Amino acid sequence: MVKRLSFVFIILFFIAVIIAPQQVKAAKKFVPKKGIVKKVVSGSIPAVVRYRGDRLGILFSFLNFNGMESVSYAFTYTTSGNPQGAGGTITAANDPTKQRELLFGTCSTSVCTYHYNLANARLVLTAKMTNGKTVSKSYRIKTYQ
Repeated sequence: MVKRLSFVFIILFFIAVIIAPQQVKAAKKFVPKKGIVKKVVSGSIPAVVRYRGDRLGILFSFLNFNGMESVSYAFTYTTSGNPQGAGGTITAANDPTKQRELLFGTCSTSVCTYHYNLANARLVLTAKMTNGKTVSKSYRIKTYQ
């Protein structure tokens, strides 16, 4: 009887220690979204700025344009010691909620040349409000090329 009881105890111990823990599932590992530069909803400029999928540029758009007459943007960076950049102005007349693309490079006749060894990349949005005030928001952009 003691042998039988010992055998049952060993089997139960084996099941409890070896087999049962293997069935326990762990929570899925947290992996942050790639490509997000910054989402800003607070403040006076409701802009969403993120990397392009291949990280060779950034995309930005506005959630709404309420209270703003226009937004000027200045995109600047340095590559191999040479300053580069692009800029423009968005008004209510030219579809402000449409996504805009700014490349780390230049394009001409559908051929794009990308810049590498980038430093000091920055996007500055300056909004002229309907109440006459001017509001500015600056984004420091980490570059990976």
